[in-house]
Amino acid sequence: MKRVIALLCSIAAMTSYVYPHEPNPVDSCAMSTIKKWDRIISKLPRLSGYMQTGWNYNSLGSGTSTFQIKRLRLLLDGTINDRASFRLQVEALSGLPAHHNGQKSIQVIDAYATYKVCDALSVRVGQFNSPLCYENYNLSPATMETIDFSSLSSRVVFRNAIGYDYSDFGRDLGIMVMGDLFPTDKGYTRLSYNVSLTNGHLPSIDDNNKSKEVQGVIFYRPGRFLNIKAGYNFGEFTGEKNPEGHKYQPMHRGVAGIWYDNPTGIDLRGEYGICNARHNGRDIVKENTFYILAAWHLGKFLPVIRYDYCRDSVEKATLAGNFDKYLVGLNYVLCKNIKLRTNYTLTAYSNSSRASNGGHRTSNQVQIMGEFSF
Repeated sequence: MKRVIALLCSIAAMTSYVYPHEPNPVDSCAMSTIKKWDRIISKLPRLSGYMQTGWNYNSLGSGTSTFQIKRLRLLLDGTINDRASFRLQVEALSGLPAHHNGQKSIQVIDAYATYKVCDALSVRVGQFNSPLCYENYNLSPATMETIDFSSLSSRVVFRNAIGYDYSDFGRDLGIMVMGDLFPTDKGYTRLSYNVSLTNGHLPSIDDNNKSKEVQGVIFYRPGRFLNIKAGYNFGEFTGEKNPEGHKYQPMHRGVAGIWYDNPTGIDLRGEYGICNARHNGRDIVKENTFYILAAWHLGKFLPVIRYDYCRDSVEKATLAGNFDKYLVGLNYVLCKNIKLRTNYTLTAYSNSSRASNGGHRTSNQVQIMGEFSF
């Protein structure tokens, strides 16, 4: 009897050791189906987006106080194969004055495809953002330290040649080649470049003359956190500010900047830009602007200060083009998908533009925004 019991125990022990490692036909089939679906899902476009909403107070003029949805953006990113990808970005309820009696509208921001030949050469076609300034290319409203763009973006890069009432969101239609050169053993490249040929007109609209806009930008990185860049843009436009109606009015734009950004420490950035256009010896556009920003990454907090300078030498009485702005702000990451922002801005107007603000030397703005992303 003892021998029988010992034999049964031996069989049981062998069974418990061997059979769990035998493949289960049902489990193998299920795993195969899961892997198949994973491959299918990995090839589907990825949907993401964010909304910025809150309260905005401004003492300019008679003053305003309003709740608003400042931005609502949806992004669709897809991979066609190992070399080709595409992006579609749409903005609903744009924070800029739009059409239909000032109501906000839906805008196509990005619609482009990119083909990567190698690290040193990629080609992008469609409607894409200009790399002329850091805020428009290396950052976005969701990743900037402040709620609003600087005057360099809004007055030089976002400027459409037709006029300031037409925003192009820093986008244009055309083709761009770009690449990264001289890789280091520390995980970054020393040099990056972007060269583009675009319409130089409103995005998503056919060009209104035969001329094209040419732009070139170079980024140099002396160290991991330090970036120095310079860019130049030339185009010929048909604009409402040209009374002669010249269809090929030259316009020059140039930007230079430096940025040191330690993701666990200090964030320092400065950019200077100019925008000039002359016709028959007369300045049609002559502006220069710069900003200096300092911020500090303190865990979930990011305090920030910014000085913003802008001068319009042609339309000296405009408030939008002749000011000094002093901004103080604080960002707080509540969780992965929720960020809270607050900005206070004191704007001091030049002597020539003060009359447009009822003779007041300054105005104040307070913004409190929540940013919700997915």
